[in-house]
Amino acid sequence: MKIPAALLAPAVLVSFLAVILVANAWELPTQKSTFTENSDKTQQVELILDGLFCRGKSSFLVKMLSESPGLISVNTYVQDQRAVVVFDPSKTSVDQIQQIIETQFRLDDGRIVQPFKVYEVRH
Repeated sequence: MKIPAALLAPAVLVSFLAVILVANAWELPTQKSTFTENSDKTQQVELILDGLFCRGKSSFLVKMLSESPGLISVNTYVQDQRAVVVFDPSKTSVDQIQQIIETQFRLDDGRIVQPFKVYEVRH
């Protein structure tokens, strides 16, 4: 079966738009990290962050949180600048997680930077 040349361009365009619509229907995390096995008690919090704008910053955020006691998992979503954190509330708290995220660092040139700022916490 041969497709007429006049229909080829519209068919490609419709196919391309369909792929975009389907891709936007499912939200996949930029980074998905699991640190420990699930515990009996877990709490999930969604954090809206300033500074989470690329995969590199997403990796940096996960690395910052990776040594936090009681942390079970972190999923980052760069497109929405948010992180979904699952943790054991008997070992850590939302406030402690927020403190880690908002940690300031001194650069080699002496400047102090804060890579992330939590704008909103959703329970």
